[in-house]
Amino acid sequence: MPPFLRTPYNYDMNEASEESGLKCQDKTKTQQQFKEESDINTIVKRFGLTGELPDNYQTPQSGDYTGIFDFQTALNVVVKARENFMELPSSMRARFHNDPQELLEFLDDENNRLEAEKLGLVEKAPPPPEAPPAPPGAAPATGGA
Repeated sequence: MPPFLRTPYNYDMNEASEESGLKCQDKTKTQQQFKEESDINTIVKRFGLTGELPDNYQTPQSGDYTGIFDFQTALNVVVKARENFMELPSSMRARFHNDPQELLEFLDDENNRLEAEKLGLVEKAPPPPEAPPAPPGAAPATGGA
């Protein structure tokens, strides 16, 4: 007997799909009441109107990792850095061509400090301390020799 060859004329496609398809009949764990607040379009729109990020947003931080000696620890740092980069808004990631290395190079350059402060990537530098007032009767300091 020759093998059965299916054609659109000799079998029911819906029946074959029902036989071989995946049926998800379990009760869903999705909580629909959070649909609106977790929609990325809503989050971006709200940020555009109010300028406020969601409550749980944390600005990714860079740090000194000179004490890392083993591969697993170094790998964990790389994974954490990538996760932190992905938490940035998409427009900021696009600014660095979606490359965490570009962001790190940008932050390592002190010439970019003001722009990094404007972008909210680093905290503003504290103002320089003021010089203490000169005691009465002291000669004013001059810049010449």
